[in-house]
Amino acid sequence: MILPKFSVRQDDDRVYVTIHVAHVRTQTIELDIDGDQLKFSASPYYLRLTFPGKVIEDEDSNAKFDAGTGNILVTLSKQTPGEHFENLDLLTSLLATRREQENVATNGVARPMIEEIGGTVDNSDEGIDELLERARIDEDFDWEMPQQLELGELQVGSAKYGFNQQYTGYLTHVHSTANEINEVVDPDHSTPDTRRQHRIACENAKFDQEYYMENYLNDEDIQPLIKHQLSNDTLSDPEFTTAEQQTMVNLPSKTLLISNKQAVYLGMVDLLFAYSLELRSHLGELTVESAWAIGAVSSTLSNLEQFSSLRETCVAGYRRGLAYTLYRHWDLCERAFDDVRVICQNGRRAILKVFLELKRVFDEHDVYYVYSKLFLDDYCVWLQVGASDQVVKSLADKLAQLDVEQEEVGWDLDALEDRVLMSSDSEAEDEAEEKEQEKEQNEEPTRRPLIEIL
Repeated sequence: MILPKFSVRQDDDRVYVTIHVAHVRTQTIELDIDGDQLKFSASPYYLRLTFPGKVIEDEDSNAKFDAGTGNILVTLSKQTPGEHFENLDLLTSLLATRREQENVATNGVARPMIEEIGGTVDNSDEGIDELLERARIDEDFDWEMPQQLELGELQVGSAKYGFNQQYTGYLTHVHSTANEINEVVDPDHSTPDTRRQHRIACENAKFDQEYYMENYLNDEDIQPLIKHQLSNDTLSDPEFTTAEQQTMVNLPSKTLLISNKQAVYLGMVDLLFAYSLELRSHLGELTVESAWAIGAVSSTLSNLEQFSSLRETCVAGYRRGLAYTLYRHWDLCERAFDDVRVICQNGRRAILKVFLELKRVFDEHDVYYVYSKLFLDDYCVWLQVGASDQVVKSLADKLAQLDVEQEEVGWDLDALEDRVLMSSDSEAEDEAEEKEQEKEQNEEPTRRPLIEIL
């Protein structure tokens, strides 16, 4: 069956679903309303929507087919007039099953992450009370408590990476492609520990003291970037464009079982930082090089990193922001993390807006589209059906409280800045002395006239 294009809107009393089905026979159209679900079929199309509230068929409900446009407008009455249905523009969440909708409503308990090719999900009750209680406890994260990864024995070719550490084999031949984001030597034969060690070594080799000091001293071009106010579309509760809604519809249908929820949220923070730093570095615009720039700054993409604490995530962001970017300035990185905080404060809709933009940028690249398959597609699904607004807002609070010191980055930045200031003061003194000497040389002694005129 084919999933048709559709859109959903509402007013105080009704829900309106527009379904686009080209060249169908009207006698094959079937509609079924069951509480919070609408089921539509018209060979070869099938659509099942699960709403946040219940709808009913009454005298105001109807379905109209426009043969010219191929659109069917379905009008349904809300069981409770005046009730507002949240997130009707998160189309992937509307496509979720009832069980998945309940998961989101109960702190994100999730089913196994299996891509649905066909058929239905087994909705049998498998100790749901126990799962709900475990999820309630798990969502109360201590963002500063590192969680050690269990490395174990690595079997040849068994390395896992990507969203929720669920992929392998995607980067087997990465070094034979023009992938300039990847820094992992052999992704499919690596461990989280070796990837982290190599990441830190690459950052240490990449950091340029002279570059950093020059940007610190001569920051006339950087200060406008630091002071720039990003648009409300970037930082506020957004409306989704038609293209973004279609992207959500085209995402793979998946149910989610996250093995390490904290790592998934921290990877989200890492990607939001890389995006925010790139956006701020170009006064709110993305460029043709943005896919590479974002990927290079993100430890998640460049080194397949899996973080275990918020501080660790932020320190890595500062390190890469000071080693791989066009503008390498501590205050610019601070502003980018402030942008991340605001985005998280606005909830998962604002985050989803960013990740849809990231997906668009990477999808359009001939090489880097692989990162959409490994990370961004799943993040876009998870943000609709698995992420918790409570958790992302707690992240915003922790980011506001977190104060990363320069010494944590490990490059003795305070000493470099002191050297710059001392050198600048010395140069200023030398320049002043040279000007004084030049002034003295140019002054001619005062002479009395040979003949005094009375």
